[in-house]
Amino acid sequence: MLPKSDRIGLLLFALLCAAAIAAFYFFQETKDEAAPKPQQLTAEQAANLRAFNEELQRDSIAWTKQHERHWQKEPERMVESFPFDPNTADSTTLLRLGFKPWQAKAICNYRRKGGRWRSAEDCKRIYGFSEADYQRLKPYIRISPEFAASAPRQKSEKQLLWEARQAHFDSLRATYPTKYEEGSIRLNLSTCDTTALKGIPGIGPWSARKIVAYRERLGGFVSVSQLEEIEDMPEGLSRWFDPATATTQPRQIDINHASFKTINRHPYVSYEQTIEIVNYIRKHGPLRSWNDLSLSKLFTAKDFERLKPYFRFN
Repeated sequence: MLPKSDRIGLLLFALLCAAAIAAFYFFQETKDEAAPKPQQLTAEQAANLRAFNEELQRDSIAWTKQHERHWQKEPERMVESFPFDPNTADSTTLLRLGFKPWQAKAICNYRRKGGRWRSAEDCKRIYGFSEADYQRLKPYIRISPEFAASAPRQKSEKQLLWEARQAHFDSLRATYPTKYEEGSIRLNLSTCDTTALKGIPGIGPWSARKIVAYRERLGGFVSVSQLEEIEDMPEGLSRWFDPATATTQPRQIDINHASFKTINRHPYVSYEQTIEIVNYIRKHGPLRSWNDLSLSKLFTAKDFERLKPYFRFN
């Protein structure tokens, strides 16, 4: 026999289960009572519903008849065969011959852009034109003499534009001058321009400009040996120039009145030497000769010899 405490617990558990079952049935019945019950249609409502369904059916049949042509296959066109020139036939003619509408449009666009068919074989290139179609129409293709392969072809606008651009590029393309043969010429060192210099083997546009620019900075060459002072020049460059054409009176700079920039720009005067010259003139007055700077450590006898033709002391 169970102890008293266990009996009480079992009894309480049974009561809880009974209460839960009673609550479930109570709420289920309440929910069923709250749910709306289907209503019966009146005779008038039923008649209106039948009329609406009949009208809906009539509208559906009418819409189907109106749009049934969209579902029907396009009726087959009567295909004809007669002589034609693909270069001149209009779209109606092409449709009669059996070409599809989009093919006729493509052919007309091709001709509008300057395209032409020069022979019957060219018609094989028509997009979508089958071999069977070609064999059927081949006996009827007539190419006019003006469009035949032997006739001069009219250039399309695209081709003419390409040729114009090509001609423009050709006009800008560098032309290479004829080089002098060894011993055939002796150039004037004082007056030759870049065009004449480019005829020397090993001298291109860049080297020619360097020679002219160096001559300008110096004030003129007084000896052909000065060409060796220019960097990246071919060996033996002086042999292409007449030594007698070296100038004896180059452009001279008035050293006592020239600016710092003018003096420093000369190839034979360094930046430090320019400072030395300007400081001497500011402290001691005008230079009378290069001997006034003979005690300077920045100048040598060779420097004075090179500078003598290009500076004057006024």
